[in-house]
Amino acid sequence: MKKLFIFLSVSIILNSYAFGQDTVKISTYNLLRYGSGTDRNSDFRKIINYIDADLYITQELTSNAGVSNFLNNVLNFESDNFLSAKFYDNTDIDQALFFNKNIFEIVSTSQITGDPRNIIVYRLRHISTGKSFFVFNLHLKASSGSSNEQRRLQQIIELKNFTQQMNEDHFYVVAGDFNIYSTNEPAYQKFFESTSTGFGKFNDLVKVEGKFNNPEFAEYHTQSPRTSQFGGGATGGMDDRFDYILFSDSLIESNKTFVIDQSYKVIGNDGNHYDMAINIAPNNSVSQDLADALHDASDHLPVSVDIVFSNEVVVPNNYPPVGNDTIFTLNEMPVNNSLVGTVLAEDPEGDELSFSIISGNEENFFNINNNGEIRVAEGSSISFENYKEFILIVEVSDGELKENIQVIITVIENPPLAIENFINKDITIYPNPFNNYLTINTIDEIRDVKLFDTNGKIIFEKSRIKGDFKIKFQNQNQGVYYISFREKNDFYKIRVIKKDL
Repeated sequence: MKKLFIFLSVSIILNSYAFGQDTVKISTYNLLRYGSGTDRNSDFRKIINYIDADLYITQELTSNAGVSNFLNNVLNFESDNFLSAKFYDNTDIDQALFFNKNIFEIVSTSQITGDPRNIIVYRLRHISTGKSFFVFNLHLKASSGSSNEQRRLQQIIELKNFTQQMNEDHFYVVAGDFNIYSTNEPAYQKFFESTSTGFGKFNDLVKVEGKFNNPEFAEYHTQSPRTSQFGGGATGGMDDRFDYILFSDSLIESNKTFVIDQSYKVIGNDGNHYDMAINIAPNNSVSQDLADALHDASDHLPVSVDIVFSNEVVVPNNYPPVGNDTIFTLNEMPVNNSLVGTVLAEDPEGDELSFSIISGNEENFFNINNNGEIRVAEGSSISFENYKEFILIVEVSDGELKENIQVIITVIENPPLAIENFINKDITIYPNPFNNYLTINTIDEIRDVKLFDTNGKIIFEKSRIKGDFKIKFQNQNQGVYYISFREKNDFYKIRVIKKDL
């Protein structure tokens, strides 16, 4: 679903299709030595389906065959929407571009010579608006040390020599694996320096200063989602910001074609995995299944952002939903459909919200509706013995932007059942919990004996019982039941639990 915008005049509304207005998502992703025989496609498909971008700026493809593999077996696995730009097979790991052919078309592809890899220059045309858009795809020299810093700096100097020839009507991004460790590094600072023409510098939406390997900057880290060695790549845990998308002045200042600041996102990074593997539960940003895919697919996390293309002035009218993490308590063996609690969230624009549980509910114990109400789906299996708490990640969406909320459900052990010491010396009901048989032993007669479930359905009834009597229970589901009866002038209603062994 495309983002909604408020046009500034009625005439623009009436002619929006003629003028063209579109919100596209672009993403950069280091694919970790991706080739023709790469067997990580199932993981990449999950990731790509989640990102749902229109333009993928990728690094570390080993060959043309690798480009074909990613195009055919990941991006076009269930469609034929994507094409690849010209691929330059210069080294053992090179950059590639994939684009939605319904959104963009390639005008030209060229290279800026560099060390250790050329910068690839793509000029695209946004079809519905006719606007040109440049993408600079780079993979700078890796590793720390002054000599490597100088090699990175030299490539940015070469890039700026190219971009300073542009003007305010040119829209462009630079994206890729920068391998920059600090905002103090010369290559990073070079991006933002003014040029002799007054054009060609870049802008970073992430406003921090200092060395990125710092828990304070954990939410921006893109490498490495792993701490174990397998399949190559870095294994240091989430501790560096290497992957960037930077923007031309025109994309920052324009009110027609511009980047949406709030949409800049490191996919899968919840800011709580510093020096950790990204799939250590809980991940408050994505589902466990997606966190596992990000962990296994590459040693980098993808970055994405939304850009508006329009021929008329537009004002963005959408901001992500707002909500708070919360804690609920729940008695063990709860009744099905009972309310656990309501997740509170609101949309700044008043848009209708939808809620979904994306992690922590693998056994489907809970449901959530679009009022944010979490209800029990399978209460008979929730015992304190097996589950002390559940950590759910609830995704709240306004149809375009999303916010994740962590919900902790603490399971409370029910107090000992009264009937375990029950009731008096003349009446015993046992065992509790029970399996296939519930035994009632009475000295005096009890009357109007009924056994019923939490919905009030009578499972068993008998007018009178005296002595030792067994109620058969093989065909009933495990869960909470109630037994009621009269003894002399007293009425009793007792909770019992059937638990399969």
